[in-house]
Amino acid sequence: MVEYRMFEPGDEGAITNLFQTVFSRSMSSEAWRWRYLHHPAGSANVMLAFFSDKLVGHYAANAAPLSVDGSVISAALSMTTMTHPDFRGRGLFEKTANKLYGSLPDMGVAAVYGFPNAAVHALRQIKVGWRDIYEVPMLTLDLGSLSKLHNPDPTVVEIDYVDERFDAFFQAVGPKLPVSGARSAAILAWRLDQHPDNRYTRLVLCEGSEITGYAITKTYGVDSTDLVELRCSDNAAARALLSTVIARASAAGHARLSTWCLPQETHRLVLESVGFKAGGPVTYFGGRTFLPISRDMFDSRFWRLSMLDSDLY
Repeated sequence: MVEYRMFEPGDEGAITNLFQTVFSRSMSSEAWRWRYLHHPAGSANVMLAFFSDKLVGHYAANAAPLSVDGSVISAALSMTTMTHPDFRGRGLFEKTANKLYGSLPDMGVAAVYGFPNAAVHALRQIKVGWRDIYEVPMLTLDLGSLSKLHNPDPTVVEIDYVDERFDAFFQAVGPKLPVSGARSAAILAWRLDQHPDNRYTRLVLCEGSEITGYAITKTYGVDSTDLVELRCSDNAAARALLSTVIARASAAGHARLSTWCLPQETHRLVLESVGFKAGGPVTYFGGRTFLPISRDMFDSRFWRLSMLDSDLY
């Protein structure tokens, strides 16, 4: 008989072993602790399924607060859904997920959202009450096709770590973002500076002692740059940062630059004007609400989304 319970200290080894079995790759205990225990908004909520003393199912909702018109609400990122191969086809996924979902409203969690792959996209809607928000295309710029030379903007500088200026920046721009992943200096420092595996480049547009925008990039493969987040006070800032990102990617000998940007984002036209085109791969984006939210989370026009909202980038 399968028994369900929330994560308890000491379960880490069983979880990383199941991860190895399901995905045929390892997750270090350091990476697990960073992702599940160290988020500034609190540790993840994780429901586990055991057969005797063997972990056979895992469903996690990691802390991922949302900013709604500048006000932060508690929300969670759905991730690392795992069922042991010997126990597939027994409804373990939906039982584990629904048991966790039943506890989230009492914890004050208003919503869960995420980026399901093709194997579980339909299952989440049919079995656990998810709804689609958008099918997110990849925006790609072929750097070899550029007819115009892009130069780094002199007001854009690279910094080594996230500093307190980001708090002031988000206090200014947050109310202009209907629905977005909550950002603060602490959250960005956790996501970027403390990431156990990825290495990011942090570019900020400076105006005196303040920043008016930033771009976060990382190398993908051997010849690509991912622009994982671009957040700006206005389109002039977006153009300055984007020109710098393009110049740096070209200087590195990269062939392409990729990013996410939904059609209603103000700097979407800036991206298109320099040659970014929408295409594959397309990423499913959806979720489920548990408590009332002042904006319709399922109306994609409200979202200001970036690759940084996903756990894959």
